[in-house]
Amino acid sequence: MNCFLDRDGVFNIDNQYIGTKERFIWYQEIFKILEILKSQGYKFKLITNQSGISRGLFSLQDFLKLSFYFLETLNKKGFDIEIRFCPHLPSENCHCRKPKPNMILCHSISNNDIFIGDKKSDMQAAFEARIPNRWIISPNPSGPYTKSFFNHKELIYFLEK
Repeated sequence: MNCFLDRDGVFNIDNQYIGTKERFIWYQEIFKILEILKSQGYKFKLITNQSGISRGLFSLQDFLKLSFYFLETLNKKGFDIEIRFCPHLPSENCHCRKPKPNMILCHSISNNDIFIGDKKSDMQAAFEARIPNRWIISPNPSGPYTKSFFNHKELIYFLEK
């Protein structure tokens, strides 16, 4: 079973174009969410748009450094995660950028798979990839989601029931 997750807004506070460790602020609740899902047998896949690279706001090297910090932090807490990212601008109309589902479609999808995101584009990509459980963390949810949660704590409450 796969749990696909967006990064900014799910793992960390989305302060727009987070390309360095110094700007990356974890949502502490994400670790409890991952713990619960891991105990249920889920494997984690990060699916993230990172147009800040093409915009020149941070370099690919900056993104990779942040990604290694991200992986190291999760690994120390007992979590493995695969990272897929799109560095392109929306105007480039590439095949990998969400809301297109191509970063997801390299995986087999099962009836138990989940996508956790915070934006309409996350839910659209998950819908197009036929992920049955599309969960959005947002005070103003939109897109083809199947469950919405106002915040991370509400998602933890749901998972612990």
